[in-house]
Amino acid sequence: MRRSGRRVISGILALIMICSVLCTSASAATYSSLYLNSYSGSVLPDKNGVVVISAHVTGRGFMDEIGVKTIFLYESEDGKDFHRVALYESTDYPVMMGSGTVFNRDLFRYQGIVGRYYVASIYAYAGKDGNGDMRNYTTTMIMAKA
Repeated sequence: MRRSGRRVISGILALIMICSVLCTSASAATYSSLYLNSYSGSVLPDKNGVVVISAHVTGRGFMDEIGVKTIFLYESEDGKDFHRVALYESTDYPVMMGSGTVFNRDLFRYQGIVGRYYVASIYAYAGKDGNGDMRNYTTTMIMAKA
């Protein structure tokens, strides 16, 4: 009985050590940027082939600049072979950047073609005092609807 008790305790301790290592790795990835806390985006279908491009960026505290530097929008007839149909840059569209802690906006409405597939590559940015960080996020693929 004493041996099986030791085995159980040893197994529990080993499990706790493995969990603590995994949790440490996850938190290291989460805190990999001094400026960006989280970032995501979406392309959502609207009526008559229109697709709506949105972005959500959260900084680590108040940022002088926060938002999206560049968006590439891609289209495909078959959902496999994509080609670029639109390019949006913050230098041309000031609505893509702001200041503060959170940036959350529907940025563009693109007139797509019903039945075609769309995906966007979004470059999120957050910066303060002349320094910053930019990361890429690729949206899930959607089909434009009638």
